[in-house]
This record gives sequence, structure tokens and C-alpha cells, in this order.
Amino acid sequence: MNPSPSSTQLPIPPNPVLVIHYHEIALKGGNQAYFENILKRNIQQRLADLSQARVRHMRNRLVVRGLPPEAVTRVIPRLQQVFGIANISIGTEVDASMEAMKSAAQALVQGLSFASFAVRPKRAEKKYPFTSQDIGREVGAAVWEVSHARVDLTHPELEVFVEVVQGKAYIFAAKLPGPGGLPVGSSGRGVVLFSVGFDAPVAAWRMMKRGLSLHLVHFHGQPQTDDASVRKARALARVLAQWHGRIRLTLVAFAQAQEIISVACPERLRTILYRRMMMRVANKLAWRYHARALVTGESLGQVASQTLPNLAAIEDAAAFPVLRPLIAFDKQEILAEAQRIGTHDISILPHDEACTLFQPRRIETAAKLEDVRAAEEALDIPWMLEQLMAQAETEIILPDWDTRNS
Repeated sequence: MNPSPSSTQLPIPPNPVLVIHYHEIALKGGNQAYFENILKRNIQQRLADLSQARVRHMRNRLVVRGLPPEAVTRVIPRLQQVFGIANISIGTEVDASMEAMKSAAQALVQGLSFASFAVRPKRAEKKYPFTSQDIGREVGAAVWEVSHARVDLTHPELEVFVEVVQGKAYIFAAKLPGPGGLPVGSSGRGVVLFSVGFDAPVAAWRMMKRGLSLHLVHFHGQPQTDDASVRKARALARVLAQWHGRIRLTLVAFAQAQEIISVACPERLRTILYRRMMMRVANKLAWRYHARALVTGESLGQVASQTLPNLAAIEDAAAFPVLRPLIAFDKQEILAEAQRIGTHDISILPHDEACTLFQPRRIETAAKLEDVRAAEEALDIPWMLEQLMAQAETEIILPDWDTRNS
């Protein structure tokens, strides 16, 4: 079947409504209202600059009313970055009388060119006086009167959707894709160990899609390095904020901790000990901001520090579950995802990374936990954590559409 028209190809009706469908949320049974309410809130945030726009529940869908016609094409891209939305349609709301539905369908297709079409009717209330077949037959005849296109129920060039819900009918001709998943905030909060290569931003995006609200923590090497990684962290956070909404970014100067570890501990264990100290900082932030998980961009075997024994040794320092959404991804899959979500071109920019400071010549690939813990006996970990947290700086990154005061 040929794709339906895009939002830029469809004529915008004088009083447009957006019909928003979701999929996974509709499978939540008795918890569905919880997820719907969070999705509704996240959508309403994207519409805060449009004072008349209102979002309402309508039987397994959300309907946005009050949008000025000229705002529709500006709003659609925002909503296509709202997790939980399966698709969005631009349509018309009319009373659910047959004559009103026929007139609305004719107005919808009047300016479109198509050789074949199908009407796709759906009724939310089975007590409605017209059957789906009645709607399909009558609305189809009305569309044919203005188009003379042939009916093709299998491979039509144009689909005209008619949905009857709570005494209203919604008529539209395209389903524009959303990202799917669960709405951000519905699964709790997590702290992301946010390096600025390709992996961590993709891992963060993946966890947003599962409904996690995120706090990013980036470890940088200043003053021993320049500010390139901090600038990249902010730029990547701005990209993710378009999907997430306003997001916290904590910047931690890590060079002093690395220097202490490099002097006091075995060289082959340095990288693992760096990561364990980062886990402890993430623990502190998780406790402070009521998070319930830590998130990393680790992929099994991708680098020497990400072998199974090393991952276990690093995770031993975590006080919360460690989520690794990329654990089975290869690098090409991660790069492709980074391209798709908009982080690739920032991640590829050069920078000096905190972990490359005092880099060992050889990294242990099968660390024993007893050896790692023994090495840490040379460190004053509580003091080091106190220093790291005292120098940490937290800021709020806003998406472009957020007009609220920060």
C-alpha cells in the first residue's frame, strides 16, 4: 500500500483536531489511566505556547482541540518526539450523524489527487445506530462523488479513516508515526553515566522510550583538558531534551580523582576503579533526586573494560540496579540509532575524555572482585566522594519548545 499523505501535503481544516493513538498503553489493563494521564501531561507541555490547545481522553485515544490551523505543522514534529504516541492524525471533529460524516469526508479529500481509496470505519460504541459497514458504504459513496476514484480495499492510494467516539466522529486521511514506547516519567527516574561518545546518548534515548525520566551525569577532565566534552554534553542533552522534556545535567570534574587512583592503585585496574568511583557519584545523585536505577551505554565486549568480569566488578559499586540497554548492540547498530535520533553528528566531534587521562597501558580484562576491593583500600573513598560532590555543578537543559520559566 502506498503511504498516506504527510502533514505538509494534507489540507488543514479550519478547526483542526489531532487524533493521537497509542498502542502499548492500551494493553495496560487496570493501570491504563495512569499511563494515559502521564502521556496527556507530556503532550500538554509541548503545547504550552498555544493557550487554547486542550488535550482530552476519548476511549483509547487522545484528542487535541483548539489548535489554530497555522500551528498544526509546527506542532506535529514536537508530538512525533513524545514517547507513548503510536501515531498522530490531522482531522475534523463533527457530530456522529451520517450527513456530517459524509460532508467532512468530502471536504477532507477535495484537494487531494488519488486514483483509488478505501474508507476505514471504526466505532467505539457498538450501540451506535450505524454499523461500520453502513459508515463505510455511505462515506465511500460521498468520497466517490467528489473524486470518482475507484474503491480498493486492499491497496488504496488513500485511506479515509472515520472513528466514532462518544457521539463524535473524527475524519482523517493520514497516520503520522510517533516513537511508540511508554511516556517519559511513567517508569520512574534513572541516573545516566553520560559520556559524550555514541553509546551513552543512545542508551539514554532507549531508556526514555521505556518511560524512564533521566538525570544525566557527565565526568570531564577539566582543568587538565579543555571544555570540549562539557560543550558536547550540553549539546547532546539539548537533543535528548526534545524527546524527554527539560532534563538535569550534572557536570563532575573527575581529573583529581583519576590522579589519586593512578598514584595509589595498580595500573591494570585503573579504568575499573575510575568506573567504580563514577558509580558511587551516580549513587549519590540517585539518592538526592529520588532515582531508582543507574543507566550506562556499555555493550558486552565492545572495549576491554566491558568484559563480563569487569562489568560485574564495576557494578559491585552500584547501590541501584544498573540498566544497560545496549548490552547486545554492536557498534554499527549504535551508530545507526545515533543517526536516527539526532545525536550522531555531535558525538563524532573530537574531545578529550576524562577516562583517557592517566590511561593504563594495559587494562585488566578479567578483574577479580577481591583484587579490586583490595586496591581500593589505599583510597579514602568517603573523602574523594565528598570532594567530587562539592565541585559538581547541576543545570537544567531546556528543549526548544519549553516556554516555562526555568
